[in-house]
Amino acid sequence: MNPTGTFKALRHRNFRLFYTGQMISLTGSWMQSVAFSWLVLVLTNSSFYLGLVGALQTLPVLLFSFLGGVVADHTSKLRLMFLTQAALLLLALALGVLVGLELIKIWDLCLIVFLSGTVMAFDIPARQAFIVDLVGKPDLPNAIALNSTLFNFTRVLGPAVGGAIIAAVGMANCFFLNAASFLAVILALAMMRLPQARQTPWKPFLHAWKELLDYLWTRRELRLVLLLMSLVAVFAMPYYVLLPMLARATLGVGPRGFGILMAASGLGAFLGGLTLARRLQSRPPMPSFLAGLGLFLLGLVGLGLCGNYYAALGFIFMSGYGMVTQLSTGNSLLQLNVPDELRGRLMSLFGLIVMGFAPVGSIIYGVTAHYTSPGLAISGGSLFAALCAGLVLLRYPDLRHFDFSAPGPPEAAPMPPPTSLSS
Repeated sequence: MNPTGTFKALRHRNFRLFYTGQMISLTGSWMQSVAFSWLVLVLTNSSFYLGLVGALQTLPVLLFSFLGGVVADHTSKLRLMFLTQAALLLLALALGVLVGLELIKIWDLCLIVFLSGTVMAFDIPARQAFIVDLVGKPDLPNAIALNSTLFNFTRVLGPAVGGAIIAAVGMANCFFLNAASFLAVILALAMMRLPQARQTPWKPFLHAWKELLDYLWTRRELRLVLLLMSLVAVFAMPYYVLLPMLARATLGVGPRGFGILMAASGLGAFLGGLTLARRLQSRPPMPSFLAGLGLFLLGLVGLGLCGNYYAALGFIFMSGYGMVTQLSTGNSLLQLNVPDELRGRLMSLFGLIVMGFAPVGSIIYGVTAHYTSPGLAISGGSLFAALCAGLVLLRYPDLRHFDFSAPGPPEAAPMPPPTSLSS
């Protein structure tokens, strides 16, 4: 394996374990995502409920993400991930049992979705901040890009398999298989060999977040990157909640075709992440970030306006390529421009943007599609996000030159002497 090539982060044993466990678990999660979306449609036949359930899935991230970031910065990320993976396993198992016994109602589904989102509010900042512990800062951009590549490779495999499983043996088996897949992550975490982690004493919640806000106040470029990601998260990224309706009502396909549509998005994102893993080693990050943003929005506009299934596959492929390029580059920019002591809190803000803002967009998309159509809702939201992003870039043209750096601890918030606590 070439240590300076596309896959150089895999030279780290702990990251290889993490990567393998994620490969299995994420495949199960994407299988479940197809079954989940189709289950909402079967139970309600309503674009409004697709938007509502999508909002409930991410609302807890909006409510609890800040708390999750504080916990990630002040406790063992390894132990926290053990707990979150076990909780997600149990919730997937419960969903499978309810569907298998034909006892599931829309409000049962809403409750399980809300609980899963609550777990993710703690899992996201711990998981994102944990990667640097596995590979170190020099290999962090490569590891983030490879992790995104894996995430989106499973988007190719999982939805296609999930659609086939629904058609062949029913939805409940997707949920059971996803529950079993979490065991791979738990085993990988148990096999890791990590040095003792430096923990910081617990601080009051508001004081902990004031430290991050004080730091962001001194870094305008970070604030602008967060703003651009927020615009996309609210007005473009919730397109996925309308995909089942778009697939059936506009494109005229069933669960298998819907699975292939999601897989096309995952294939584009997979290739985007693979390209990015090498590109960020030798080129500045902002051109990749801005190009990814443009491709994502352009692909969604085309997806919403076209009525041909095969053209839709091309547009959603483009949007997937752009989405992973923007998100992975933005993730690397954030992590490599923040002190270690604030990384968990900043990653919870990243999770808040990527997932927690989605309830607002999901409700907007659901209501808009109810009065217009799924395609017009997707195209209109993406065009609005593109307009706002263009205004930001015209106002701050120097943002194009923002680069990676390695900041020290924030001067306004000196850290106390380290204490030893095993990971």
